[in-house]
Amino acid sequence: MPRGESSQITLLLRRWRDGDAGAYDALVEKTHGRLMAIAGGLAAGDRESTSPGALVNEAYLRLRELKRIEWQNRDHFFAFAATQIRRVLIARARERLAQKRGGSSERVTLAPHLSWTDIPAAQILDLNRALDELADREPVLVRVVELHYLMGYSVAETAELQGTSESSVDRNLRFARAWLNRRLLARCSGGVGA
Repeated sequence: MPRGESSQITLLLRRWRDGDAGAYDALVEKTHGRLMAIAGGLAAGDRESTSPGALVNEAYLRLRELKRIEWQNRDHFFAFAATQIRRVLIARARERLAQKRGGSSERVTLAPHLSWTDIPAAQILDLNRALDELADREPVLVRVVELHYLMGYSVAETAELQGTSESSVDRNLRFARAWLNRRLLARCSGGVGA
């Protein structure tokens, strides 16, 4: 995204936070394409989920209720929006599992690239719980996972946003994948985990 557009989004976020109703509409127009790409990536492997457009619309509704957030910049907004889309997917997965008799016995195994697009809807909940557990221990690792895998930032972009080196981001991603895999395998075998 060009720097000028990034600055425009940051300005719109501040205007919206300060009560300018028109700023929200302009923000939706400026950010819709990026959120559609994020939602498309998160929902691509979930045949039971609704369309990316429906996910984005629900995320915008949730965001509209939270306008008083102290937005730092457009990256903060996109990270927060990606989390809202993830929460919508999780809520829908919970609803579907509640409707199925006995829930689901399937378990998550992470692809090397940790793409949510490879995870069936019934398995999203296990990954979400593991991410929440990791966030309690190492919030920086979850932030790197969200930036890289949920938002689609490259390792270089993630490093820049985190104010760290690319090698640190690579190391954090490898550690997070290993920790999540270990946690998910422990759940499958009934152990207490990592």
